[in-house]
Amino acid sequence: MANRSIIITGAARGVGAACARRFAQAGDKLVLADVNEEAGKNFADELVSGGADVAFVHADVTNRLHVHNIIAEALDANGRIDVLAHTVMEQFSAPFLETSEEDFDRIVATNIRGAFLINQAVAKHFVKRSQSEERSESPGVIVNIGSYEAVTVAADHVAFAASQGGLHQLTKAVAIAMSPYGVRVNIVGVGAIKGEMADGAKREIERDATPLKRIGDPEEVAEVVFFLSSDAASYVTGQSLYVDGGRLASNASGLADKKE
Repeated sequence: MANRSIIITGAARGVGAACARRFAQAGDKLVLADVNEEAGKNFADELVSGGADVAFVHADVTNRLHVHNIIAEALDANGRIDVLAHTVMEQFSAPFLETSEEDFDRIVATNIRGAFLINQAVAKHFVKRSQSEERSESPGVIVNIGSYEAVTVAADHVAFAASQGGLHQLTKAVAIAMSPYGVRVNIVGVGAIKGEMADGAKREIERDATPLKRIGDPEEVAEVVFFLSSDAASYVTGQSLYVDGGRLASNASGLADKKE
């Protein structure tokens, strides 16, 4: 599976960076995108110094032109796109009655509109490939990153939970829409992951609410993303796979509502 062309959004840190390292380890070619230009460039340089084939694009996935630039960079650099790992996810916490319209719109734009734009742009490339190549070869794979809060929520996560429910349903709809072309689309719902949350009392609450009693490593999510992008998952599409230490199964999200 080496030498594939991979787009990773939100790649400068956390799960996105772990995915980049995992794909680079496999010998794939990477186009990394992130809204944080300095962190993204530094991380790309780090991977290049280790021998990886990496390009970086400064991009906000809620902007259609920026999304176009990501696609153009991947095609210019590698001539094709094989996998999209879309890891952009903005978390937000505020009491429901104090959540502003601006906050709600921003979270929905980042977590749903951004996913729609990048998924659609990559999917259009996959359709072209499916029409020009043998159907025995998959034209591409999309893996989105979301949260277990698509299913069970905390009271102060109204905007975030709404965006996650939408993202998971968007992923399923895209999977069905793209299945006639042989494109597979799945989503990984994460729980408390290092690098995606702040330290402190809130982190301890999240740990205690997780049946495995620890915070997950970004690399554990990256392994699942890598699996879903591989031929080993060739019959898996339209699925939500949760990497959350048992949090969803325990239905213990209410513990996260405790005050710090």
